[in-house]
Amino acid sequence: MAQIANIVVPDAAATPVNHTFVAQKVSGGQALHQEKSAAFPLGYWPLTTALREPVGTGGKVYKFTATFAMPSLKTYTDLSGNQVTVVDYVHRANVEILLPVNGTLQNRKDFRKMLSGILADAQCTDQIENLNYAN
Repeated sequence: MAQIANIVVPDAAATPVNHTFVAQKVSGGQALHQEKSAAFPLGYWPLTTALREPVGTGGKVYKFTATFAMPSLKTYTDLSGNQVTVVDYVHRANVEILLPVNGTLQNRKDFRKMLSGILADAQCTDQIENLNYAN
């Protein structure tokens, strides 16, 4: 079993900034990390990862899951003149990867690398970043 450790990834700014997702805890086989640069905890960015072993005697796949949320905060003045900070909107991802028990290490390496490349491809990038539909 791998130890839970911090995860550091750059953003997409013109001058990229590294964001550290600090290892928080493991519960029920799920690792929780948080990027805590927001001034308020409701603005922290949670990242969870988990690997589930094949289930039952006929289990044929491991299941890796990851969830990531990136809340954006806004502050407004309420009717009493108090400053109130709330979550304005949240970007979210829920990833599920199924890994057959008879797959090889090289199969898993190829799959992870290709999935990363697919998400980085110009067409997928255009759809995610610019909200352009595929034609």
